[in-house]
Amino acid sequence: MVRAALIRTAYRRVFVEALGEVAVTDGVSEAEAIRAAVGLHRPDGAAIALSGERSFYRRIDLPAAAQKEIENVLGFELEATVPFEMEDAVFDYRLLKRPPTAETLPVFAAVARADDVRERITVVKEALGFEPERVALGAVALANLEAVMPELAAPPTAGASGPIAILDLDYLTSEMVILSGGEPVFARTLSRGTAGLPGTAPALARELRQTLAAWRNLGGEPLAGMYLVGGGATAQGAELFLATQLGLTILPLPTPRIEGLTPEQAAALPRFAKALGLALGLTPKTKGFNLRKGALEAERSYPFLREKIPILAGLGTVIALSFGFSVVAEMRTLDAEREILLASLATASRDVLGEETSDPVKARELLDQGPGAADEDPMPRVDAFDVMVQLSKAVPKEITHDVLELDVNRGHTTIQGVVPSVSDAQIIADHMKEHRCFRDVKISRTSQFTEGRHKYVLELDLKCEDKKKKKTGGAEPADSAAAGAADKPEGSR
Repeated sequence: MVRAALIRTAYRRVFVEALGEVAVTDGVSEAEAIRAAVGLHRPDGAAIALSGERSFYRRIDLPAAAQKEIENVLGFELEATVPFEMEDAVFDYRLLKRPPTAETLPVFAAVARADDVRERITVVKEALGFEPERVALGAVALANLEAVMPELAAPPTAGASGPIAILDLDYLTSEMVILSGGEPVFARTLSRGTAGLPGTAPALARELRQTLAAWRNLGGEPLAGMYLVGGGATAQGAELFLATQLGLTILPLPTPRIEGLTPEQAAALPRFAKALGLALGLTPKTKGFNLRKGALEAERSYPFLREKIPILAGLGTVIALSFGFSVVAEMRTLDAEREILLASLATASRDVLGEETSDPVKARELLDQGPGAADEDPMPRVDAFDVMVQLSKAVPKEITHDVLELDVNRGHTTIQGVVPSVSDAQIIADHMKEHRCFRDVKISRTSQFTEGRHKYVLELDLKCEDKKKKKTGGAEPADSAAAGAADKPEGSR
């Protein structure tokens, strides 16, 4: 039996567009049944379920330290529990809640053969013309019903607490999922359904008791109740039989928060519960598994993109136009800013350089020429280093000369040195006068320093009176200070 539920969502509201049901017979293939169940509707997306008989559910405890590498570690753990190689399989998982002090990480996982999943995808593509976005497993998709039935997270049973079960009772098989706080924590597929009832009822009850025993063996809490859905949900005496055999309260399915639900659709909703859960799985807050992973996810990408080419092209055009408008607006802003800067340059050149210009090249030339005499240049023309260079040149090679102190302060220089005789100091002073930037060079005083040696104090002013000249092609002779810096000092010790 193929059941389809078409829904529409808008602003957290859910609308049921149509419910369709078609039996698969010898004359009707599964693809034809899907096409007939959907009818003339053209859905934007689709989700299907792989039968629980062709998949495996596993509860595994991993070390808490493995959380960052869970996909790699989980693949190795699952391989030891399934009868096929993981290279030929796809799996999905959900992390379960754990106490803060727990040292292990509980994981609820589902795994199936990739070929089985690919076969289901092919059937849907043949029926609808596009591939499904999600491939869920068994009854786990029923957990998505919590979006429209909040009671599934907290069953309204007086005095009851704990997890609840949802039993999907179909014709050939049955599937059970256990929800704790609305999250799926356990699932199993049974090999019996309503076929053969009432004769097969004891065997069905036995498999259900075995399923509940497996849940308790995992440390599961006692169930607060069970919801019954699927084709067998309306079978006469089903609720009483299951309540008696399992010792559980069979709860009525909550009224769904669905807009515009007709009485006929509301009556048929338990039968279409899994189809509705699959459809709700296409919303962002899904709680089930999705086997479109790994290689199957990559296979989906190219057809999916081809289907979305018109939308992508439209979005690309909008982006290109927005970018064009942004560039134009930015250029206009830059042009306005340029006009402001040029006006500022013209004002600054008039006030500082004495000539108004908005041409940056012309302003640079005026700046290089300078506004006045060289004395107005804030950079010094001669400094203490130049004085030392000239002093080393002024000392003859045959004179032993020691510098005790050299002080340059606000253009006035004081040199204290030691020479063999006062006449030697005068020779040095005469040589210092040769520098064009040294003014008022004189020996202010002399004194006996040691036997055969005299101390002298030489004072001078640093001042270059020549105007700064603009270069006109030939190289201007370098200042004596610069020339002196290139010579090797001699005479000083």
